[in-house]
Amino acid sequence: MSKRTVYTLFTLKFLFSLALIFWTIKITMTAGVGEDHDNTFSSTYKDMDTGYNKIINANKDFVLKYNTIIKINDSIINELSYSDVYLSQRIMQKRQTNINILNLTTNKISIEIRDKNTNKIMQNIDAKIVLTRPSTNKDNFEFDISKSNEAKEFKIDKKAYWNIMGIIKTNEHEGHFFIKTNSK
Repeated sequence: MSKRTVYTLFTLKFLFSLALIFWTIKITMTAGVGEDHDNTFSSTYKDMDTGYNKIINANKDFVLKYNTIIKINDSIINELSYSDVYLSQRIMQKRQTNINILNLTTNKISIEIRDKNTNKIMQNIDAKIVLTRPSTNKDNFEFDISKSNEAKEFKIDKKAYWNIMGIIKTNEHEGHFFIKTNSK
């Protein structure tokens, strides 16, 4: 091979590599990589990281004072738990709890809070619920529930994994829950 051919091939490979680098940067910039759109417990990732101990202590106090029943379609969840936040979505395929809770049609969610001492239903609550897919925030559903057993309906049209998270506030207590599930 002549020197001119070798230099030409080297220059073309270098320019092609440089073009791929710029293309990668352009695609990454338009994909939203690095943006903080996480809304776990209606908060940002940074706030969750710094206030995690406060959330754990608030949940302990809430569970000591109230019994919580979360009804999603035909499924009843009798605990206010955030333990699913530690699990990956692949676990959903192997586990038997909290699977196939959501339908591909109309869904209904309600919350019942009872005082453990009096067994009286707490009428006035302030619950903020977010239903989101782990891979995107485009299909989010957000609900506010102001009374126990008040049902909210929503329609899902995509078969996917979903995270259901929420904050429930009563007079002086605050509880959090996080449920990983899927739609069937």
